[in-house]
Amino acid sequence: MKKRIAELLSSQWTAEKMATDPGELAEYVLYEVDEERHVATITFNRPDKLNALPVAGLEVVGDLVREAEYDNRVKVIVFRGAGPCFGTGADGDELGYYIGYREGNSKQARRRPAQHQRMLPDRDMVMGAFTDVVANCLKATICQVHGYCYGGHMQIALAADIVIASPDATFTHPAFRYLGCAPQDMYQWIENLGVKKMKEIMLTMRPLDADEGERAGLVNKVVPLDDLEQWVHDYAQAIAMMPLDGIMMGKANMQVMANARGKGIGEAMTWIGHGWATNLQLEDGDYNFLKERRDKGLAKALKDRDAAVAPFFRLGGRLKGKTTE
Repeated sequence: MKKRIAELLSSQWTAEKMATDPGELAEYVLYEVDEERHVATITFNRPDKLNALPVAGLEVVGDLVREAEYDNRVKVIVFRGAGPCFGTGADGDELGYYIGYREGNSKQARRRPAQHQRMLPDRDMVMGAFTDVVANCLKATICQVHGYCYGGHMQIALAADIVIASPDATFTHPAFRYLGCAPQDMYQWIENLGVKKMKEIMLTMRPLDADEGERAGLVNKVVPLDDLEQWVHDYAQAIAMMPLDGIMMGKANMQVMANARGKGIGEAMTWIGHGWATNLQLEDGDYNFLKERRDKGLAKALKDRDAAVAPFFRLGGRLKGKTTE
């Protein structure tokens, strides 16, 4: 049986901090195929954690996309989130540990991981395990977004073909706030938002709302939350009318053009740049995410950081209390 990338990395460096149990991961990422509609649905199912997934769970997403890509019954892959939102990326309790950071409670444990420890997980997890898989998928991909679309889930939305969102949807990557201007899929950000809007989001670290996302070009359509699932269903149905060969040839042609526009260089810069972002030289008074998480716990650390900026720039407190099952 194939050993998961995340499991291999955690067994080498930080096994005690990584959730890699296959049964648990299967509960967090659900998969079903509607053969009649030619649609595979991947559901993020950890609503009590705002669908934040263990790092290994993001790898599961990539595996399921590959499975759907090879399934000739499937023409369209839909990503959705159970509960209050689409998803908030990788579980913050694990971040840093997968590249070799430890608790920081001793001189030895405070040593930064070597670059050789960062390079493989950054290449194979940050980009290769799920984002690159979605971006290069030859089946049509749709994100059904409500509530938060942050972190790794934002990377999926950037890489997908179509994003349908409810008005309460908000989009960003918290890495900008906790690690500085980290180049997480910089190519995809610029292609989806344009240079000026990308710089604004990167530098101010604020979330983008659904209407603004639609104006920028990230979101294809904003629809009422109660109608969101039906709109996604209708988009999938319209796409599924096309022959499978037509869909896959069209997606392949788009990949050729994307590479002509710099996609290959952009993908390499994603994991190379992530090594820079996780090796910051912090000055006195700079926010230190790993230290704050260690001393205060994840929830309190993130809440305090959010409270330090004006409401317009805050990441939390934006859910309206509505959920989807």
